[in-house]
Amino acid sequence: MFALMDTDNDGKVTYEELRTGLRKVGSQLAEPEIKMLMEVADVDGNGVLDYGEFVAVTIHLQKMENDEHFRRAFMFFDKDGNGYIELDELREALADEYGETDDDVLNDIMREVDTDKQSVPVQETTEYWWDQWYRLDSH
Repeated sequence: MFALMDTDNDGKVTYEELRTGLRKVGSQLAEPEIKMLMEVADVDGNGVLDYGEFVAVTIHLQKMENDEHFRRAFMFFDKDGNGYIELDELREALADEYGETDDDVLNDIMREVDTDKQSVPVQETTEYWWDQWYRLDSH
């Protein structure tokens, strides 16, 4: 990826190279977001990204993309849009073709994800799925 972005092969990625490269790979980041990303990642303040700084940007972009997937999945379950997945919403989402839900499965999910024992806010859901992804990725 670094080589794709470093079009002049000087071992550094400029803002223009970053912007063009992100567009090539289908990024939908707006201009201000790309500028902010460049400013934050350019740790030494020289106006370009070396390989290490570029790796940090790549990891950050991947996390942002994954967080967006988690947010969309959360919204699927959060039918009333209040920022929480209540037991009834989870029951409805997990219902089979006959409208029935395995209460053991439902309770296991709530026990594992619901830290405050009331409902599941987006933060708990995101933390849970990041933990699950990390466990799978580390094996």
